Amino acid sequence: MRAFIGLDFDVGLKKELCEIQKILKLSSKKGSWVPQPNFHITLKFLGNIDEDKVGCIDKAIKYVAYSNSPISLILGELGYFNKKGEEYGVLWLGIKGAVEKLHRVYDMMERKMNEIGFVMEKREFTPHITLGRKVKSNIPFNELSESIEHKLGRSFTLHNIALMKSHEVMGKRVYTPIKYHEFVRY
Repeated sequence: MRAFIGLDFDVGLKKELCEIQKILKLSSKKGSWVPQPNFHITLKFLGNIDEDKVGCIDKAIKYVAYSNSPISLILGELGYFNKKGEEYGVLWLGIKGAVEKLHRVYDMMERKMNEIGFVMEKREFTPHITLGRKVKSNIPFNELSESIEHKLGRSFTLHNIALMKSHEVMGKRVYTPIKYHEFVRY
């Protein structure tokens, strides 16, 4: 099973992210856009895991969730990842607000997953919401960013951590929560 640990959003935020996507699509030549149900923040990509690991992973998620309280964040700036020499890239929204709490959750999750045999991530954690992949804009990036400025600054709260299964349904990537735990510490 291909899986990752992620932070899911409520339906209201997912609808707003779709509105932002609509604006960006108007100024884009091409791109593969993330479907509304798949919006999330990835904490840890696990890759292909054996079913017998799910129990250990679930215990780690529960520990981290029970050790933390809900996290209040704000939609931040538009960003762009691309590999050197590539014309296309990943379009994403950054995160502001209680980012230090989000980093604490990430660090705890990394340690707990390392304890059960997963390799620690070498890259710095850059919390973001992927909006699209292989996106090619018709306009300069600064203009693209300005086109959605009025939609940014919205606050939202993360309430749980989920083990997500990543699979294909009718040729489309779908993320399905397998296990999740609410943040409970206040």
